[in-house]
Amino acid sequence: MTGRQDAQDLHAMSQEELEAAYRKALDLAARLLAYRALSARALRDKLIAKGCAEEAADYAIAYLQAHGFQDDQKYAESTVRSYTRRGYGTLRIRQELRRRGVEREEADRAMEDYAADRDAMRALLDKRLGGDLSDRKEVQKAIAALQRRGFLWEDIRSALNEYGASIDADFD
Repeated sequence: MTGRQDAQDLHAMSQEELEAAYRKALDLAARLLAYRALSARALRDKLIAKGCAEEAADYAIAYLQAHGFQDDQKYAESTVRSYTRRGYGTLRIRQELRRRGVEREEADRAMEDYAADRDAMRALLDKRLGGDLSDRKEVQKAIAALQRRGFLWEDIRSALNEYGASIDADFD
């Protein structure tokens, strides 16, 4: 069913059928959120995929937001904390927020207090280099590993300088 068909179907329903459709969407949304936190967009997509009308899905999300059971800002902040603890950088965290359906404004607010985890970066450098900075290829591999984890170049440069690697123009 398309959104237009759903709206027409809802308008053709009796009051009892309409209430049942809204209650079904709300119950399903509550069950999905009880299982794990979701952004409003991800929750809406899941409700529609499970057969709820778009209007009923929107109602369920609005109800849950009004009662504090779904909050994209808190969800974004939780995601940032989780990915920071796992040792990911700014770029990877932002990518994950987008993938999970968090709007740009909420993502920006959630990232305001983010700081690159220097301990995670140092642990990765220790694992990759073991204190030996003599092999330029291994240093480049360590830099590539930090980039894959989503760290910004200025954070990588700073971490390498703290680690004792002198970064020259060749790395830029």
